[in-house]
Amino acid sequence: MASLYTLVLSALVFDTGFSHVLEFGENTELMWPPEYHFKGVKTGLLSGIIEPFEIWYSTEHNKSRIDYFNGAVKEYYIGGSEQEYGYMYKSFPVWTEKGKNEACCYRMRQDEEVSRFLPTTNYTYEGETTFSGRDVEIWKSSEIDEYNQRIDEIFYVYRDGSYHVPLRYERKKLIIAIGALVVHSVTLFQDFSSPDVSKLDVTKDKDCINPIESVNDFHNKLELLHPDISSHVDQAFDIYKKHHNKAYEVSEHELRKKIFRENWKKIQDHNKKNLSYKLGVNQFSDKTPGELGYLTATRFNEHMQGTETFQYTEEELEDIVKDLPENFDLRTEGFISKIKNQASCGSCWAFCTTAAVEGALTRNNGGRPLDLSEQSLVDCAWDYNNMGCDGGDLEGVFKYVLKHGIPTEQEYGLYMAQDGYCHIENMTDTYKIRGFGLVPPNSVNAMKLALYKYGPLSVGVHAGDSMMMYSSGIYYEPNCNHRPQNHGVVAVGYGVRDGVLYWIIKNSWGEQWGQDGYMLISATNNNCHVMTNAIYAVV
Repeated sequence: MASLYTLVLSALVFDTGFSHVLEFGENTELMWPPEYHFKGVKTGLLSGIIEPFEIWYSTEHNKSRIDYFNGAVKEYYIGGSEQEYGYMYKSFPVWTEKGKNEACCYRMRQDEEVSRFLPTTNYTYEGETTFSGRDVEIWKSSEIDEYNQRIDEIFYVYRDGSYHVPLRYERKKLIIAIGALVVHSVTLFQDFSSPDVSKLDVTKDKDCINPIESVNDFHNKLELLHPDISSHVDQAFDIYKKHHNKAYEVSEHELRKKIFRENWKKIQDHNKKNLSYKLGVNQFSDKTPGELGYLTATRFNEHMQGTETFQYTEEELEDIVKDLPENFDLRTEGFISKIKNQASCGSCWAFCTTAAVEGALTRNNGGRPLDLSEQSLVDCAWDYNNMGCDGGDLEGVFKYVLKHGIPTEQEYGLYMAQDGYCHIENMTDTYKIRGFGLVPPNSVNAMKLALYKYGPLSVGVHAGDSMMMYSSGIYYEPNCNHRPQNHGVVAVGYGVRDGVLYWIIKNSWGEQWGQDGYMLISATNNNCHVMTNAIYAVV
């Protein structure tokens, strides 16, 4: 990555078109020109993404524009006033069924002030140095946020009259407690000049002659905005709050917006890599990983034992799986209950257990659906190495179900996302299992057969930051296997796409997460330990 950045840096030749720098007063404030044009390149030194851009800005005309990737994506900003709205136009290519790229242009309401694109944080003068053969001033900003993360920004600028002109901007974000650098980008500016005002006239852009006036879908609206532009962050956060019904105390609003912006940026950077899966803004995007720890509270011991023995050797499985379908989905059989939401309780262990038991029982009783009570497990399974909303053990909870069974939610009561008083003894009926078995670990054939023969499987995975923001595609995260299992989910089928075998996973984070509450996870290299601990119910 360092060599790639060096190539980008060495390829840029700065020619500002100005032959002198005027001296003036004391260095007290970083001041950008009221009119400017730049070309530049932003390099994500951790993500590996290189983003060329070109910007125009005019205070006099109250307009600005930014092009990405040589004009493949264009954004126009027209400022408004107290009497009327401003607008943002975004033009980008869309691939059609006709087999060609066609430009699409959206128009959205915009704030009174147009985007300037240059950061406006308070900076402190730190001295002078030489950069790209020019004497420059160094301006820095450093702050520590509420989560003990230090954000450092550095500008290299030179002076033109009463204003500063940027040459280099660097941004770092460090988690102080562990010394981990999570953000590191460098932006280089060149070709500073006065803007050609005609470039700011959106009416001259043939792609935006008939813009689409509104975007109703939340995610499509976000596609029109950019996390590096402060006014975009304001707009995106507003529609995010409305879409997810978020409400904050006044004292935490700016913090939530800042976290949202950082997560949104990570999502965009990931999706630009064009990997096998996509991330997306969801209900967790205003939280830090530490705050989302409650989502992952399933424990696994190294010596799990089932009451039933898996009866097939790997040699026998080789012959059996030849007769299994290439794609198998228990959802299409009607054996899988609706997606549920564990909310702010660490009860994923309970949800993946009820889902597996529900599926096995429904399959056995001819398709009559069941809705079993997760709350009963949260309240009652404490003597089986479970701790309610503070986490649970999969082997222990299956032993509990074997002895006590699970009542329906209708009889036991609604899920509370809190620890409650156990009242299992008052139930007229509970649904029990005859036993449970363990699928041989790291065996694709065994897991396929278990799904086909027994029904849905409770499985353990490591759920990290990227899984929490998963949106679509086949999830494959090489670093996932370096972390322990911490989350219980349910495998409900398997399939093959582009030669890649995947498992269909049902989660307990609500329908707004992933693909309507589900995800596809690659079977390659036992990704995220998905085949390490898989349990099937015997009914």
